[in-house]
Amino acid sequence: MKLLVATDFSELAEKIFTEAEKLATALSAKVFLLHVVPPASPIIDLRLDAETIIPQDEVLCDAGYHHRDTPESLKMRAIAARFREKRIDTTILIAQNNEVEAIVNESEKHGADMIMLGSHGHGALFHLLIGSVSEGVIRQATCPVIIVPSRNR
Repeated sequence: MKLLVATDFSELAEKIFTEAEKLATALSAKVFLLHVVPPASPIIDLRLDAETIIPQDEVLCDAGYHHRDTPESLKMRAIAARFREKRIDTTILIAQNNEVEAIVNESEKHGADMIMLGSHGHGALFHLLIGSVSEGVIRQATCPVIIVPSRNR
């Protein structure tokens, strides 16, 4: 069993990690922790620091190559260490792309049996204007998608 867990380091992230740990333990799943760095937006004309830009096709993976430490990679290593302390086989992935495309592409590339990500619970206007990563992943994924809600029961 392979579980791809996508994170944006938001306040919802902790809840996602807790649920992923439970599921990975129960299913003896290998976890792929994925953080997606979105490309710079031409609409906003945002100029990113060269250190934060990762080439489109490059994926930082703790089992592969990484040429520099970024804030994202350091956070991901800390999260992976937490999973590994619980004896969960964990691999770190960092990609730069559109969030939906990156999540779907990485899940297919690594043969994920399930994808887990959060839903921030933005309003209807936000979804109309901006869209939703979770909705896009549900529509495009070739495996089941587990959405962790932002609200508590």
